[in-house]
Amino acid sequence: MEYWKEAFGVADIILENSWMMWAVYISYFILALAVHKKDNRTRRITGNVMLGAALPGVFISAHCLGLFVYAMIKTYQVASSGEYYIIGDSPVVRSIENACQSIPVSYLTLSILLFFIVALVSVICGIVILAKRAGKAAGIIPLLYGLGLAGFGCWFFRAMMMFFAS
Repeated sequence: MEYWKEAFGVADIILENSWMMWAVYISYFILALAVHKKDNRTRRITGNVMLGAALPGVFISAHCLGLFVYAMIKTYQVASSGEYYIIGDSPVVRSIENACQSIPVSYLTLSILLFFIVALVSVICGIVILAKRAGKAAGIIPLLYGLGLAGFGCWFFRAMMMFFAS
């Protein structure tokens, strides 16, 4: 159990840096599936557009999860081998720590742009659904999601710029 604790101590930075991406991208993917679900042609087309906009975020989320699992397994292997008294001395663990700190932050930087793209797509699809009368709730929910995500994207952009300035 001690080895898993050490492995989690190395890999937990991925969870801290990617929980926000998981929340946004996975919820948007579920929303796109819900919009796409009906037999209505307008909802199917807008749902396909929303699914297309959601896929880069889903791939980013899956990559962060895969990196977390990989970091846990490799760090556990190094810790259980007993070669190093301090696992941070291992070159494998040091390279994993560097990847765990740089990759999610790079994805967060990319997410600033993706949040605005997803928000714009969501707003446009919501307006199209409402204009074509393909469903009131199916149009309002993506519209509100897009507006909320645009506001969150502005706040997140400001926070990232403050992070980079420091």
